[in-house]
Formats: sequence, structure tokens, C-alpha cells
Amino acid sequence: MAAMRMPKPSSERVGPPSSELLQEAVASCCPASTVAAGQGESEEEALLARHGRTFHFAARFLPGELRPSFVTLYAFFRTLDDLVDERDPAESPQTIAGELRAWRAWFLESCQGPAPREPLGARLARLVERYGLPTTLFLDFLEGLHWDLWPREFASFERLRAYCYRVAGTVGLALAHVLGATSPGALSAAEGLGIAMQLTNILRDVGGDLRKGRLYLPLEDLARFGLSRSHLLQLLNAGQGPDAAFRALMRYQVARAHLYYAQSLPGVWLLPPDRRLPILLAGRLYRRILHAIEQRGYDVLRARAHTTLSEKLREAMLALTLDRLWRRGEQLADPTLEGELADEP
Repeated sequence: MAAMRMPKPSSERVGPPSSELLQEAVASCCPASTVAAGQGESEEEALLARHGRTFHFAARFLPGELRPSFVTLYAFFRTLDDLVDERDPAESPQTIAGELRAWRAWFLESCQGPAPREPLGARLARLVERYGLPTTLFLDFLEGLHWDLWPREFASFERLRAYCYRVAGTVGLALAHVLGATSPGALSAAEGLGIAMQLTNILRDVGGDLRKGRLYLPLEDLARFGLSRSHLLQLLNAGQGPDAAFRALMRYQVARAHLYYAQSLPGVWLLPPDRRLPILLAGRLYRRILHAIEQRGYDVLRARAHTTLSEKLREAMLALTLDRLWRRGEQLADPTLEGELADEP
């Protein structure tokens, strides 16, 4: 993916960050602040709060009129992802594949008639019509989920990237349409950021996925570092930390994910001004997970890396500052703003 040229900043003058907005966003990332559905929060909002804490935090900065659309979009992608990834052991892959086929048929019929799950389908159909969302994005997403129904390995990064596009790049592209960013550069960045986030999920979940019989790391990369699936399972089952070869493999994987963030995050500035902050914040928070993996010595077999509350606050303040500087038309001298966005260590 080629590096992007950033647009000229707006000359709009804005005030300092809203402390009330920041306090509300901070509260949203604390478990105690979660409101149960039926107590002023919709079922879809509750789903976002329970399972998408990073996105729940970032979405607080969306314009009010866009938040319901974002929540519905998240609810669709999350519900179907959980259908596959967190499926009831009593449900066979064939049963779940049947629901995925039903959704596929619904999208092929241009979202006409009742969807496999209502009222989620009716809300999604309104979004598709309102924002002109290409149904091909949802069809590609469903294909990616179908890949996850049975144990699968990826021979090459090219194949892994194709998977990441289907299950996450499509999500970024759909959100870009909702946010009103449909230029070629904005769409390319949205797809790249979605892929970066999925790579991050894969890297922090290596141990958990192995326990479920899944391995997403490209086999060609394992071979390059003298590793194999059986070797990873030996480390996992012995409860050991990473050995030198595994650390080298993970260092390589994390560096590649960093590259995707460096290439896609500058695309935030192609969004309308009032819609940049939540995407910038979500991207920076997800990238912070890569730093957590590095700080843990690449031990993703025994524990899952995550961001702390203090890191969320730090990233929120940095994102607010960058957004305000950009709106004021101020340039960071050296490193450049694009370099700051890349957040190179």
C-alpha cells in the first residue's frame, strides 16, 4: 500500500478539547459505567459496551447523529462474528453455515424482506439504503466468516491478508461510507486500517487461538524462523514463555502490523473534520496493543495483551491534541504530523 499524501489542514479555529466530552469518554471505558440494556441503553449499545470497549470509548467522540448508525453497523458485524467465533459447542458448523447462507441470500436480494435476525436486519437495511453501502462488502465479510467455521491454516501472508480483508477490511470500508469518506484514498486507508486491526487481534490471540485449534500466522513465516505448529503447541502446553525463535517470529509479525498502521492512519485526515477523532483514537488504541506485546517480550502464548486505562487516557489526550492542532492549521515541525501519526518508537 503506497504512502498517502495528506490534505492541507483546515483554517477553522476551534477551542480547547471539551473536558465534559473527555470525562464521558473516560467513563465509557470503565466496566462500572456500563449500563444494562433496558436502562436507557439499547441492546445494540449494550453489545458495543460489553464486547467492543475500545470502539465504545472511541465512539463517544462521534457526532450524535452518526452514533446510532455506527452502533447498528457494529452490532451486525459483532453478532455474526460471535456466531462463528464464540459458537455454542452444541451447534454444528453446518448449522451456522446455514445462517451465513441465509444472510448471503438476503444481501443478494438487496436486503429485501425479513433478514435471518430481526430487528437487526431491518435497521441494517435502512443503513444500506441511506449510505449507499455496497452489498459486496457484506458478501465478502460473510465469506471470511465461512472460512473460520473449520480449522484452517494460511500458507502465505498473501492468503492471510485476503482473509483479513474479508473479516476486517470490509468493516473499515463500510464505516468509511457511513462517515462520508468515499474518495479512493480514504477507502484505501479504511481498508488498510481494518487489516491492521485484524492483524493486531491475531497477534495478541496466538495462544487462545491455538487452544481452539486455530493458527493464523502464515506457515511460510513459521518456516522462515525454523518453527512449526507442533513447536508452538509444545510451548503452549508446557506453559512456557516464548523462546528466541518465537520472539523473532513475533517481532517480524508486529513490525508488519506497524507498517499497516503507518500507511493507513494518515488517511484519518481525509475524513470530514468532525469525524476524524474517533477513528484516530481507535486506530491509536489498537496500535498500542502492539506496543503492549513488545513490552511483554512477545509472550502471547500465556496471556492476552491489552491497553490499560491510563494508556487509553494518554491516547485520548494525544488524539485530541493532534485533531485540534490540525484544525487550527498548525504543523508539527520535526517530526512531521505524518510521522507523529505513525507513532514510530
